[in-house]
Amino acid sequence: MKKMLLAGYYGFGNLGDEAILEMTLKQILEITDRENITVLSGNKEVTRKKYNVKTIDRYNVLSILNALQSSDVLIFGGGSLLQDVTSKRSIYYYLFLIRLAKLMKNKIVMLSQGIGPIINEKSKKAVQSTLSLVDYITVRDSYSKKFLESIGVDAKKIFLSTDPVINIRNDSPFESKKQGSKKICFSLRNWKDSDVSHKISKVAERLIEDGMECHFIPFYYKEDLQLIDQVEEILGNKAVYYKEKLSTSNAFDVIKTMDVMVGVRLHSLIFAAAANVPIVAVSYDHKVDHFVNSVNMKIACTIDNIDENTIYNEIIDKINNEDEEKEKLLKSVEKLRELTNINYKILKEITNG
Repeated sequence: MKKMLLAGYYGFGNLGDEAILEMTLKQILEITDRENITVLSGNKEVTRKKYNVKTIDRYNVLSILNALQSSDVLIFGGGSLLQDVTSKRSIYYYLFLIRLAKLMKNKIVMLSQGIGPIINEKSKKAVQSTLSLVDYITVRDSYSKKFLESIGVDAKKIFLSTDPVINIRNDSPFESKKQGSKKICFSLRNWKDSDVSHKISKVAERLIEDGMECHFIPFYYKEDLQLIDQVEEILGNKAVYYKEKLSTSNAFDVIKTMDVMVGVRLHSLIFAAAANVPIVAVSYDHKVDHFVNSVNMKIACTIDNIDENTIYNEIIDKINNEDEEKEKLLKSVEKLRELTNINYKILKEITNG
């Protein structure tokens, strides 16, 4: 059996990236045994205990080199790894891994990638030349596919997939009717000078006055908790705040009990869609737009132009048209789930090849 080294933004407490790892491992474990898998992690002990796999420190070059020498395949398991907006170092870290893996004669597979934004021209050239070394690339949206083709990456090695997190708990039965007050969940993130906590608090106040429950959940714990604290300063005990560090299953269990998810964080929207909970999206990045479009919906507004009335009205509209919204969402999600089959086929081919 071939040995696999799995890379991504793992071990940093971001629920979205942890869910990507969880879903990617689930597919890989249908093909190979656990002892054939090693994961690069920002916190190797936490990742090892949580997923019962071998782990190495993602910053330890010697450990990475040794792992690649004994591996057959380097797998990038999803996310926005190739972008230079939040960090220029990040993109070169992953490109370095690809080149190192190729030197060690590994096959290289990139799964469910959301490409960009890549602003710097040098970064674009580095991506184009380095991705020529990759054996297969699946992307989570058509924009990423078109972008890679536009900078000269071979179209024959690029396949359209979707984010693997759309499969989270998809076998769980959904509650047909929720009892009691309507519940609205909010997943926020900071973005430049958006003042998101203050503006969303105003929306929540109106909903609370209407007799609804408002819940605030952190997806990237170390960043989002600060926003939740700001909201609590405004709303006090009128809302529900999740201040503990949640696991992916904890977060999913909370979200599936909601009537609407208002999300800035991409994976809060994906969790909600997977649980058949209608979404209201506030976009801070094109990856949010692409996902919302993929489920045949539109963003409510952008984070730098939050319109409180629009968000409130969108929430009320989702509640008033609950059955229709859920049916539409379910059909879209079923189509997305079919797209993840390409990841499995590629993994199986490269493992058995």
